[in-house]
Amino acid sequence: MKGVIRTLLRILMLATLMIGWAGANAAGKPFLQDQARGWFWYEDPPAPVKPKPVPKGTVGTPATTPAKPAEVRMYEQFKAGMEEARIVAMFNPTQANVERYVQYRTALVKIADQLAEAGQRLVWSNPEYDMMQERPPSPVGVRAYDAKKAALQAETLARLAKTHVLYFFFKSDCPYCHAFAPSLAGFSMATGIQVFPVSLDGGGLPDFPNPNRDRGQAAALGVNTVPAVFLANPATREITPVAYGLQSDTELMDRIVAIANPGVSAYVDQITPALPMPMEGLQ
Repeated sequence: MKGVIRTLLRILMLATLMIGWAGANAAGKPFLQDQARGWFWYEDPPAPVKPKPVPKGTVGTPATTPAKPAEVRMYEQFKAGMEEARIVAMFNPTQANVERYVQYRTALVKIADQLAEAGQRLVWSNPEYDMMQERPPSPVGVRAYDAKKAALQAETLARLAKTHVLYFFFKSDCPYCHAFAPSLAGFSMATGIQVFPVSLDGGGLPDFPNPNRDRGQAAALGVNTVPAVFLANPATREITPVAYGLQSDTELMDRIVAIANPGVSAYVDQITPALPMPMEGLQ
């Protein structure tokens, strides 16, 4: 009899321990730190938290959320159907499944063609949307564009020859500087824009045998790569990076003309800002 009583007491104690463990964990406390509540006290379950009512007319509620246009719903339905057809055809490429996917794909191409045709018709009657106005693709248009570009280049280079110089940063042991120096010297002779050579290691180049020594100007301008070319206006003491590395005559001219004629957009012009010229050495 005593053995039965002991067994019952052990079962009762085990059940009590389990209840206490569950209660302590539900409260977020370790069981051994919350024995009294789990063993000896009974607590009512916490009252359910009622969600706060959303005021009528609040943005984001179903009552004020605008309905999607019918075209958007059509697109979503079409997109879901096409994706489903693609997946089915991918894993079960029967003739019927593949044909269903191809039907969707063909319909999509037709829709895109229709949009492109409508957009082209719109451009015909609204020249502000026609990007070919600036550079016509026809042979006559190309000749006219090239003539306009040549006139702008001639005007720009003649203007820069009177007001600007090109600062050329290099090292005497740089093979790219040796290869670029003749092109830059020829560009200077053809355009009249003077070149102000600056050697980072004190040595010269065959085309620039007597350069100016770098006295901190390169560091002030952030020149870490040579050859480097800057367009500068000594009168206003503004200097703008033009090119790093080996450049062709055409690329160098295009860059200089673009920088000297800002106005494409404020965002584009800000990419190559005019920097203050270092006071020492660049005269």
